[in-house]
Amino acid sequence: MHAVTRCLFDDLFYEARRLGASDLHLAQDRIPAMRVDGMLRPITAIPISERALAELFGESAQWNAQTIPTIANVDVTTVLAEPSWGRTRLHWTQSRTGRTCSVRLLPGTCPDAKVLGVSQRLCDLVHSSHGLLLIVGSTGSGKSTTLAALLAVAAQARYRKIITLEEPVEFDLSHLPGSIEQRAIGKDVPSLNEGVFSALRSDPDVIAIGEVRTAEDCNALLRAAETGHLVLATMHAADAAASIDRMLRSFPGDEAGLARTVLADVLLGVSAQKLVALPAGGRLLESELLLATDAVRAIVRDGKCYQLRNAMTLGGSSGMKRFVGTQSHE
Repeated sequence: MHAVTRCLFDDLFYEARRLGASDLHLAQDRIPAMRVDGMLRPITAIPISERALAELFGESAQWNAQTIPTIANVDVTTVLAEPSWGRTRLHWTQSRTGRTCSVRLLPGTCPDAKVLGVSQRLCDLVHSSHGLLLIVGSTGSGKSTTLAALLAVAAQARYRKIITLEEPVEFDLSHLPGSIEQRAIGKDVPSLNEGVFSALRSDPDVIAIGEVRTAEDCNALLRAAETGHLVLATMHAADAAASIDRMLRSFPGDEAGLARTVLADVLLGVSAQKLVALPAGGRLLESELLLATDAVRAIVRDGKCYQLRNAMTLGGSSGMKRFVGTQSHE
């Protein structure tokens, strides 16, 4: 990378880190913007040139050992770790006005569950030897951060083999105790489905899936969980009940019954989360927790997902929790 370009990005990343930004948005011939406490704000800087973006892309592609001749007409995600920038995830796209890059600024160290505000009840679930635990929420709600924190809890609880399947690998977990293998989908394994199949042959104790997107992903997720391993995964969903409904709806009619039975048997819980901006600055983790009680398992087995929210409201004594203010709207 040219020295002038490196100085430009050194200043941008330093300022974003200093202000506690979660994301940095770069677009060809436009002034950069950063997201702080959930709000997007412009940065006092010169517009980013096409050449500067091309150099940044080349640097990230080289760091990921990806052979991509151009970013025109591509949608690709890379990870870049520079001493002065920290670890970052870069999502590259092409728009009508030119190249764009959405940069997620990742913490330099593995996140701590207590510092994040992750509930103790949720941390207790990763001490299990088998079952399925889902972390759900909208884009930018911190699902990947919570997943990494829970894997740290699982690793510190006892010596275990943990395999992650991510696209791309975001947090470096190599320093955790136990045997840790982080596999990048599209680089180390061709797909999530094949990655799960490979992981099951690698004698794992814990399998973590970065994100479940498609019906095929849901099928792979259940297959991993029903083999007797502890499986953690993230998914986009508005709340805990919606994630269960979304997963079951992904299966066609002739497979839905079996999927409901398997999910009811393997489910440990679902934690939904969002980040709420505080008046004085910063954001607070707000979450709800669905636990696989006998009543919840029966609801899932019968496919009556519309009853899950009410079951959560009534299940406070068992540790279940709804988002703040939702109970009054039943």
